[in-house]
Amino acid sequence: MSDVMDELFDDPRWEAYGMLREAYLAVTTHIDAEVSPQGDTDASISDVLFRLARTPGHALRTVDVTRALATSTTRTTRLLDTMEQRGLVTRGTHPTDRRVTLVSLTDDGLAEGRRRGALALTASQRHIQDVLAPDDVAVMTAILRRLRDANQKARQAR
Repeated sequence: MSDVMDELFDDPRWEAYGMLREAYLAVTTHIDAEVSPQGDTDASISDVLFRLARTPGHALRTVDVTRALATSTTRTTRLLDTMEQRGLVTRGTHPTDRRVTLVSLTDDGLAEGRRRGALALTASQRHIQDVLAPDDVAVMTAILRRLRDANQKARQAR
């Protein structure tokens, strides 16, 4: 039994997978502590605020928020309930498709997104840009975009 486990964990694919996870966790732990110190829900709120603030019109379909967070519709609903209670977002019907729920930033949500965004950029500078050369940041960004896009497409196809 232990020989099977040793063979499994000697697989060279662990290097890429393990390093991606460990780097992600190390970097996001530092940045989240600075931007969203109240825990996972607070960090998810930051993620939604940033995504909406960077979207033209500051609005997305609920399904797009769920995809951006890579989470379940139930978790997204609970998170948006919290954000709506705090006055950060509103939910309403899509202007051209009444079947679709549209999540929009409020003025307070945009202000909070800007406040947290300034913290995030400062933390990102310290934990990413100051660690890597500019060319490395560009390559990393391109690689992560390819990974994200390919895996989002695969998830949507299910």
